[in-house]
Amino acid sequence: MSALLWAVVAVCLAGACIMDCRTCQVYNFFWWISGAAAGILLLMRKEQVGVEEVAELGIFILVQCTFFAKMYGRADCYAFSVCAAAEAAAGIGGIGFLAHMLGAFCLLALVQGIRRNIDSRGNLKRPVPFLPYITLAFWALLWYHYTC
Repeated sequence: MSALLWAVVAVCLAGACIMDCRTCQVYNFFWWISGAAAGILLLMRKEQVGVEEVAELGIFILVQCTFFAKMYGRADCYAFSVCAAAEAAAGIGGIGFLAHMLGAFCLLALVQGIRRNIDSRGNLKRPVPFLPYITLAFWALLWYHYTC
């Protein structure tokens, strides 16, 4: 059951990345489906998840949807929120959520810096899809968590 739910999260993230790259928009059903799968994964760990972990996740999602959604868009905010729920299901806490965000921004800065798409104020000259960077940072964080 767990493997199937992780596959649902993976497929939804991949589909959202493809849609973001093609149209720069992502349908909300990706987040409903992957969010439900991540939520079920989290519920499956209910014996190991305490109030502190749930509070960290709730605060992270609240901050994403109120402050960061204006900064980089709702789809990216939802992606970070779904990934955080999946990370919490894997036993990663608030510091890991922030590490995921930092990793995604570092990847974006690295690639767009190489492509010379960053202006003198640090903003992108041309907007680019952010979901591939979020997804890559998510899987890298999970890989690190499980191997180190």
